[in-house]
Amino acid sequence: MSSPTHSTKEELLHEASRMLLSKGLNGFSLQELASKLNIKKASLFHHYPSKNALAVELYRYYQTAFLSWTQKYAHLNAEKQILTYSETLTTWICEKQRVCPVGALSLEWSLVDPALQEEIKKLHLIQKEWLTKLFKMIQKEEGLRIPIKDAVLQTMGLMQGSIQLARINHDPQMVIKNIKSYLKMIKE
Repeated sequence: MSSPTHSTKEELLHEASRMLLSKGLNGFSLQELASKLNIKKASLFHHYPSKNALAVELYRYYQTAFLSWTQKYAHLNAEKQILTYSETLTTWICEKQRVCPVGALSLEWSLVDPALQEEIKKLHLIQKEWLTKLFKMIQKEEGLRIPIKDAVLQTMGLMQGSIQLARINHDPQMVIKNIKSYLKMIKE
């Protein structure tokens, strides 16, 4: 078998992402990943010397994907960006039966390699910085009843909790309703 091409490397990342976000890092093997892509396990090691190296690359991919997403919707006002992100994330998680990349390894956090933990933290920080920028815009335009830092963390927590409840109750609209209600409540 010839060595994997760049597109095969991308296929590896996409399939590994699907497996990670539906099964967790310890829920799939490299052999299972190779079999799914119809390649030899040794071909995986050509690009990624370990499962952890693959996971680190996945979280770098998630960081880039999130930044690209924010640029795509930067023309919207701050509140609409937050709601659009909530809708996108909810659709992606609820319809595709996946979990949030930041929360994917939360149950295994103490077992996660420090290099991987750093990439997960970077993704979380990128999301926090984006929300902070948006809440600064809301503060300037409409005012906020609470500190921006609190609005950011509460929004992140509300989104995660609402997504879990939406999955359990088969009601994806719950997330949007909760976020809209929260945004209305915290604006002056």
